[in-house]
Amino acid sequence: MKETATLWIFLLWSCQPSSEPPAPPSKDTVKAAEKAVLPPVDPYWTDLARLLGGLRPRDTIYWHAAIRDTAWTTYAQQVEALWTKRKKALYDSLQVWAARELTPYHTWGGKVFYPFSGADWPTIHYIYPKGQTYVFFGLEQEGDPHHLRRLSPTEIVRNLRGTYMTLEDLLRLSFFITKEMQIQLAQGKVRGLLPVFLALFARTGHVIYKVEHIYLKEGGIIDTLSASKPKPSQSAWDNPITGLRFLVGLPDTPPQEVIYLSLNAANAGLQNQTGSRDLLERLRPCVTLIKSASYLLFGQDFSEMRRLILTQSVAILEEDSGIPYRFFDSTAWRVQLYGVYDRPIPLFRRMYQADLWQAYRKYPVKPLPFNIGYHTVPGQSNLIWAVRRDPQAALPPLPGETLSSTRQVTPLPPKQFIPTELPSSPSESVR
Repeated sequence: MKETATLWIFLLWSCQPSSEPPAPPSKDTVKAAEKAVLPPVDPYWTDLARLLGGLRPRDTIYWHAAIRDTAWTTYAQQVEALWTKRKKALYDSLQVWAARELTPYHTWGGKVFYPFSGADWPTIHYIYPKGQTYVFFGLEQEGDPHHLRRLSPTEIVRNLRGTYMTLEDLLRLSFFITKEMQIQLAQGKVRGLLPVFLALFARTGHVIYKVEHIYLKEGGIIDTLSASKPKPSQSAWDNPITGLRFLVGLPDTPPQEVIYLSLNAANAGLQNQTGSRDLLERLRPCVTLIKSASYLLFGQDFSEMRRLILTQSVAILEEDSGIPYRFFDSTAWRVQLYGVYDRPIPLFRRMYQADLWQAYRKYPVKPLPFNIGYHTVPGQSNLIWAVRRDPQAALPPLPGETLSSTRQVTPLPPKQFIPTELPSSPSESVR
């Protein structure tokens, strides 16, 4: 009886809550838990991505004929050379620079927005590598994953000319040439931005968990297109808006969602295309990159997209082809300038910003150790890093449309030849 009583006392005591806090899980335990919830890697899409990226697939039996084909071996050598050169010239430096200059947003773990992007995955990956969801858009057609999966490996490697030409533009210049890309991506049987995205995922070391063909419904809801309901022939101005959704990740890291939409981002497109405005208005809070955007955000026709970017973003990295400098009100944004701003390239000479030129000569400017965007001449690139002072506060009223897109402006001479007294204009505001 005494032994029974002792046992009951022990059991009651052991059920009492402990006054000591539980020990935190070890790093190994956390890593094991994260690894346990990873979805299975899709071997077909991961190997196809490697093939398109000029890397040997892991399953050399299924892809045996393709990787022995001279069409692929030549393609792989060319892509390897392009990637190695661009990574050394830009991506390695960009990654180090972003980690140093964009903290804490370099490791932002939420939504990442890249308008007018095409399939430029490497740039956004090296700037914001930890995003949970990335949203891309462009005018280019996305390509049909169901159609691509029906092609034999040999058919794929013999239809890579358009994919290679598009990759060549990005990896040679650091941007896509829109008019050429639309022609390139319509060639052969391997079409659209799908193979370009896959190639670049492989080149950045990512595995593929899922590839879906998507479209937008009312309210910006994303749904999938099945293989039995192929996408109708359409342009980026038509309904429904279609695109791609990828689930990718570096080995043993949480998956990342990548969404590409083929849409018309002008005011008329956002008004008439189902779901686009609703989806974009749910991005807040996000971080944004704008690069090689053809100065579209300068004009009245893209005022709604400009408003969406400014209101949804807590931080924006852009070069001078993005949102005009005067939209970053100093009461709402902290701005740091990098590199050099003298004038746009000749093709866009009408988009000169006198206030940005003055800001580069009035405020502290940090060096930029690489070239990015339209300025391909060494030492001529620029970046503007704008961070919201209070992401919860409403933005002040946005200024009117810039006059640069409607009137000719003669660029000022380069900085080293400028007299001490800066030119001024009553129509331009300087912070």
